[in-house]
Amino acid sequence: MGARFQWFRQRHVATAIFMIIILFYFIDHRETYGGSIQHLPSKQSNVDTQLGNTLVEDIRFDNTHIEDVPDENIDVSCDITSGLQDIFLVLRTGANEALERLPAHFNTTLRCLSSNDYGIWSDFEEDIGGYHVMNALDELAPEIVESNPDFAYYRRLQEGGRGSFTVEELEEWANAANGPAGRDSPGWKLDKWKFLPMVDKVYRQRHDAKWYVFMEGDTYINWTNFLHWLSKIDPSKPYYIGKEVQIGDDIFAYGGAGFVISQPAMKALVEYRATKPGVYEELTANHWAGDCILGIAMKDAGVELSWQRPNFFGESPFAMDYSATMRSSEHYAWCYYVSTYHHMTSSDIDEVFRFEKMWKEENSTFPRHRDVFHALMLPKLGYKVENWDNDSSDDEGPMETFEECQSHCSEMSDCLQFVFYEHERLCKTSSTIKTGHRRHESDADVKLAVSGWMMDRVESFIGALDAKCPNDVESWILP
Repeated sequence: MGARFQWFRQRHVATAIFMIIILFYFIDHRETYGGSIQHLPSKQSNVDTQLGNTLVEDIRFDNTHIEDVPDENIDVSCDITSGLQDIFLVLRTGANEALERLPAHFNTTLRCLSSNDYGIWSDFEEDIGGYHVMNALDELAPEIVESNPDFAYYRRLQEGGRGSFTVEELEEWANAANGPAGRDSPGWKLDKWKFLPMVDKVYRQRHDAKWYVFMEGDTYINWTNFLHWLSKIDPSKPYYIGKEVQIGDDIFAYGGAGFVISQPAMKALVEYRATKPGVYEELTANHWAGDCILGIAMKDAGVELSWQRPNFFGESPFAMDYSATMRSSEHYAWCYYVSTYHHMTSSDIDEVFRFEKMWKEENSTFPRHRDVFHALMLPKLGYKVENWDNDSSDDEGPMETFEECQSHCSEMSDCLQFVFYEHERLCKTSSTIKTGHRRHESDADVKLAVSGWMMDRVESFIGALDAKCPNDVESWILP
C-alpha cells in the first residue's frame, strides 16, 4: 500500500466543503426513511441557483467527521474509462433538501456523466449550480394534485417556492418524528408519489439505456466497484436489483441504498402500468413508501427482486454494523465489496470519495467494507475521545464519571465501545463498532459526550473478521 494512502489513513482524512444552504429546512436529513420496515437477512441470489423566495443565510462547514484538512486537493477529473455509457442515473431529491444535498454530488457522483446520462428529479423545478432539477410530479392527474392532502404542500411550493412556508411550519417539520407510517412532514409524505411518474419520465427520456440506476440525495455510489459488478450481469434479461427490505408481505428494493433496473425490466414496468390506469395511484395514496409501491408494480409486471445486500448497503460506513452476517453465520458484510452507502452527509460523501480516489491510485484490487473500516473508521477510535458521541445505544444507567463508564464496559466481555454524557451522568455501551460524530457546546441539543473504545478488543474484533474473508472469493452478490 503506497505512502499517500498510508498518510490518508493515519491523518484521519476528511475534507470540509462549502455548501450553500437555506436557513430553514424541514426534515431530519440523517433519517430519510421512517416507518416500520424490516431489513431482511440477505440471501445468495444466482447555486447559479434559482432561489425564488428562498432565504440563503449562511455558508458553513459541515465537519461531522473532520479531524484535520489535508493541504492537497483531490483530482475530481473523470477516471472511469468504461461502463458509464450503458447507464442512465436517476437522482431523486426534494425542494426541502436539494440545496443542501445536491452540491456534494456535482464533483463526485456526476463528475463523469454527460447531461444525456443522468436526470435529477424533485417536487420543484429549478437550477442548482448549473444543474437542472426537474419536477417528477408535473404530469400527475389534476384531481390527485388538487384533492389529495399530500399535495397541499406541493401546491404552495409551486405557487411561491420555498418562501411559501412560515418559520413555525418549517420548525415543526424539522422536528417531525418517525412513526409507524414514516416521518410526519409534508416533504416526506410527498416523496412517495415521485417513484412511478419518475419511471415513466426516465424511460421516455432515455429508452435505450442498458441499466437504470436509481439513487437519493444521501446515497453514495462507488463507481469503480459498481460498474465492475454491473459488467458481470446480462443487461438483456429483466432485472430489478437492490438491497432487500420488507413491509408486510411486500419485498422491494430499498430506495436509499440505490437500486438498478435493466432495460427489459424497465420496459415491462412502463408498459404494464400503462394498462392499469389509476391502480398504483390508489395504492400510493394508501401507502407510505414509494419504493415499496414500485416494487409491487415491478412484481405485478413479472419482475422479481434480486437481493443485493451487502454490496448495496442501507447505512453509511460510519454507522453500519461491520460484523453483520449475510445468509448464514459464515458470510460477513466485512468481506464484501462496497457498491453503495446510504444516510451519507455531504462531508461523508466527500470523505468516502477521497478514499475511493486514493485507493484506486494505490491498489489494483477493489475495496471491501473492511478496507473502508481500516482507512476511515479505525484512525478515529481511541481509549478516550473528548466531545465525541460514538452512538453507543445500550443504556447502562447513571454513572458519575467517564472512568466508571469505561470500567463498566471493560467488565462486559462483549463491550467494544462506550460513551459518557457529562451533563446527564449517563453511560451507554455497544457490542458493535461505530464512529459516531463530534459534539460541541454550541450544538442545539447540548449533550457533551466523551467516547471510548476498548482498543485491545477492537484489535481482536478486526483480526477475527479478517480471518473470515477467504482471499480467493470475489464476494460480489450476483442475481
